[in-house]
Amino acid sequence: MALINKLKVTTCNLCNFVEPPFAYYEMESIYTVKQWQQKTEWLKRTLTTLDSDIIAFQEVFSVETLQTLLKDLGYPYFSYNLQPNIEAGYIYSRPALAFASRYPIIQHPNLTALTPFEGEFSRPVLHITVSVDGMGELDLYNVHLKSKRPTLPDEALENTDNVEAWLIETQGQVLSSLLRVQEAAALHQAIARHKLQFQRPFILLGDFNNNIDSHEFSPFRSQFRPRKRDSITDVKPYHFHDSWALIPKGQPTRPVDKITSPITHYYGESGSRLDHILVSSEFNPNYVLSMFEVTDYQLTNQHIIDPIFGIDDISTDHALVSITFETRD
Repeated sequence: MALINKLKVTTCNLCNFVEPPFAYYEMESIYTVKQWQQKTEWLKRTLTTLDSDIIAFQEVFSVETLQTLLKDLGYPYFSYNLQPNIEAGYIYSRPALAFASRYPIIQHPNLTALTPFEGEFSRPVLHITVSVDGMGELDLYNVHLKSKRPTLPDEALENTDNVEAWLIETQGQVLSSLLRVQEAAALHQAIARHKLQFQRPFILLGDFNNNIDSHEFSPFRSQFRPRKRDSITDVKPYHFHDSWALIPKGQPTRPVDKITSPITHYYGESGSRLDHILVSSEFNPNYVLSMFEVTDYQLTNQHIIDPIFGIDDISTDHALVSITFETRD
């Protein structure tokens, strides 16, 4: 078997991937047969063009359907974190995360508890190890962190006046933000401790539901400086790195221009970077034991910035983010 020296990974929020006659969240949310065909054809065409080796998916309701579609595209290995709930016979209420791979997958137990904090992840984190001849074993984590939508009790806004509804919604937004803070901190702890035990390179990818520079993701940017100068433990192997920052950007075409980070989601005319790929120090060229070079960062976004009606409008409201990396000589 030939050794592999280049790999491409992608994160893709599928935006309610549910095959009719099933619905997502409420009974009115059912694709027509034509819409579903359009959505799946778009996905097959997009993934074929991307030609990634490993893909992380979010918002998967029809798990078996996605697995079959991907097997036909040349991805024999597939794993997911949970079986979505079905209410009232056909309404899905809890989507899954999934990985598709061209290489064998070892699935680990989902990350569910917010250790060392109380509570649980809003969506269990999917953790796998992939073995690639020529690259060794890589740990991958697929996440869909808590959204910015207010965390509200059932029927919280019914029979309330405008002021009370506003106060309840504001409280719910704070609760959502607090949960995302805990999810990020617990995720950082779990990945770093797993790396400490097994010493494998890792890739963390998915829908973070906020920009990586936001305050709740400060653990991923932490560059701890030991207080004890004679400490034998080096924390550099456990740092997280934004793959976008590892790519040479070149120079702006004009002095007045500047290179800006990519946008992966739009709400009206407001764009945000919600989808990220973070990597371990083995991907950082400044790390003394660097193993890989990130050679490309690709944004698949025409469907959200210049959609074609009848082709892109039932695809997804997120851009796909991909990175390519190679082994160092």
